[in-house]
This record gives sequence, structure tokens and C-alpha cells, in this order.
Amino acid sequence: MKTNMEDLVEELTAEIARLEGQRRAAEVEAERATERLKELSARRAALAPGASPGEKVAGELAALVAALDLESAAHSRTRAIAQDAARELDRLILETEVRHWEKEKHLARERYETLCRERYALDREAEKAMAGLVELLDQLEELYAEQVRVAADAEDFSPAQQDPRATIEQWLLRRLHHWLTHGSLEKYDTSLPELDPLTLRPESDEEAY
Repeated sequence: MKTNMEDLVEELTAEIARLEGQRRAAEVEAERATERLKELSARRAALAPGASPGEKVAGELAALVAALDLESAAHSRTRAIAQDAARELDRLILETEVRHWEKEKHLARERYETLCRERYALDREAEKAMAGLVELLDQLEELYAEQVRVAADAEDFSPAQQDPRATIEQWLLRRLHHWLTHGSLEKYDTSLPELDPLTLRPESDEEAY
């Protein structure tokens, strides 16, 4: 299920895309106006009167030049407006991108905290599993002691020379080698959820270790 923050991030993403589309359209209009102005300038130059045009021709040429000047003025205004619009859209895009980045950062923090809470729950499961393993190992130790006593009653003293603890230790080391390190272990006497720096205890969790 999406959160309000996720919806807002999506809205900002769509807003940025819309503004970028408008900016591209404004830039295209400015480019078209520029090209049209170049064309009109060339046409105007071609209408320059000769050395001694007739009065009628001169008047008609002047009228054409005036018409081209009016059209050029209109395209100049269009270009200026389009360029101003593109600059303003650039500013709006930058502001929206900043807001988008801030919301995404906030959303990432929320997701990270959710993952930390999930990790806390998994660490508690690991703690329970370890407690179960320790209980089983204690049962094995008690069973071995009983085996030694019963074998001795039968005058079989070989089990006393076959302490399985070394075997179990190596078995544990083999399976847990990825997680085991050397050094003092006293600081690990507390529960795993409390030791794990990547967990976040839920506010509703009142269970004490």
C-alpha cells in the first residue's frame, strides 16, 4: 500500500515531467521565431530598392518592407516571450526537483526505519533460535554425562574418552564461520536485538531482555 509520501513523490515526478515538456515547447517556439526572423531579414534585404527605382515601385517596396518589419516585430515578441517562459520554467523545474529530492530523502529515511524494525524482529527470532539451540546443546551435554555413567556401570569406559564437545564446537564453527570473529566475547552477553546497531525497537514493544 502506498503512503501519502510516496503519492507526493509520484506527483512531483509527474510535475517535473510536465514542466520539462512545457520548457521544451517554449524553446521550440523561440527557435522557430529565430529562424523566421532570419528568413524575414533575408527577404527584407532582397527588397532593398535599386539606385533609382520608380516612385510607384519604391512605394510598393517600402510597403512590403513595412509589412515584413511588422511580422518581424511580432516574431521578436514571440521569441522574447518564449525565452522568458523557458527561463521561468527552468526556475520552476529546479524548485520542483529540490522538493522532489527532499521528499525522496524523507521517504528513503522512512523505508530505512521500516527495514530497521524488520531487522529488530528478525534479531529477536535469531535470539529465540539461539536459545533453543543452547537448550538442545545442554540436553546433549546431560545426555553425554548419562551415557558415561551407564557405560561405566557396564565397565565400558571408552565414552569418557569421547567427549563430543570438541566435535560440536567444530560443527558450530563450520556452520557459523561467516558470523564468528575472534576476540573478547563478554560484550555479547546481552540479547542480539540490543547488540545489533541496525535495529530499531518498535515503540509498542515493551518486552524487556
